[in-house]
Amino acid sequence: MPTTETPNDTKLSSEAIVDMQRVDNSGNPIVTPIGKITSPWSSHVLEKDDGKYLEWAHSMKLELSMVQLWEYIFDPVMPPHQVYQPRAFCAWTANNRLACSFVKRAISQSEQKLSMDIEDPIELWTYLKARHGGAVPVKQ
Repeated sequence: MPTTETPNDTKLSSEAIVDMQRVDNSGNPIVTPIGKITSPWSSHVLEKDDGKYLEWAHSMKLELSMVQLWEYIFDPVMPPHQVYQPRAFCAWTANNRLACSFVKRAISQSEQKLSMDIEDPIELWTYLKARHGGAVPVKQ
């Protein structure tokens, strides 16, 4: 097992150094958990062929900014290291899930079913934009 000399001539194994880094960084999360968002989605729900994607996207972007989730979709935050920053990683993971859930609660149930396997908010936004971006109302 590799060792490292310390200033006091004490040898530390690489495992001990990793453990010290875990302890040193785990108490200082660099990501703040957003927590629970209690306000309901007040704009219209996105549905296929309703022709209101641009209106929906604008409203959603404003809401994402207000609830501090904008960065998780439009200016991606790199996840902290899972081992060296476990608390920050947990906060990042929770916020990332929250961003995805926040968008999903503003789309129709049929759209939710089609996107239920998408758990990344960036991937979800890209999917919705591709699916609805050019949508116009269906004329009968």
